[in-house]
Amino acid sequence: MNIVHVIMVAGGLSNSIMEYIFFNSSSRLKGVNIPKSQVGFKKMSKICKSAETLFSKKGFYETSVADICKHAKTAIGTFYIYFQDKTAIYHYLVRNYYVVIKKHLGESTQDCKTRYEMEKEGLKAFIRFGQSNPQCYKIIWGSSHIDPALFADYYTRFAKGYVVALRKFGKELNDIDYSTAAWVLMGVSTFTALKAVLTHRKLSTKDLNTLVDDVMKILSQGIFRSNVTA
Repeated sequence: MNIVHVIMVAGGLSNSIMEYIFFNSSSRLKGVNIPKSQVGFKKMSKICKSAETLFSKKGFYETSVADICKHAKTAIGTFYIYFQDKTAIYHYLVRNYYVVIKKHLGESTQDCKTRYEMEKEGLKAFIRFGQSNPQCYKIIWGSSHIDPALFADYYTRFAKGYVVALRKFGKELNDIDYSTAAWVLMGVSTFTALKAVLTHRKLSTKDLNTLVDDVMKILSQGIFRSNVTA
């Protein structure tokens, strides 16, 4: 997926900075029109931030295009320059999470030499992202009933990429099914980060390291004693 522009927008539920990534024509989502100017990028990003905030607070069905525009302090006509309807902007937000999270994890693990290191540093990065952007859970999981195909596509994309990554480090791993391993590891990272999000507090570096070390111990040693059999 080729990226043509990135806008950083501050604010939102967590006062975090969220990236809004705009794709080239070959990656364009249905019902989404890519702006051609810096001013256009900033206007679209402002609309996206407002939609993200309202969808996570009120939900998709209770949020209207008028609500989004009022929150963004922009004209309704401006919304329709970039998005066909609120379904289109919801699709964009979910796809944007996929790209931003993947980019964030890639940057956090680029210096790792082993798969073990990548899993460890990637988990730390994912937890930090979840704590800084708790709204992503509501929006991503909300897609499971708004558009099940969108929800499935989000996780399937991650799983496919995970399988490719695991195969590159096959010599480090036991004889496992890479697809099953990918989904298991995705579940581990998703719910470990959710645990941190639900505490409603920022984990200290020490607490984050302890949590991740516990997870890595389970992954490397397993949860059953060697003398336990089926």
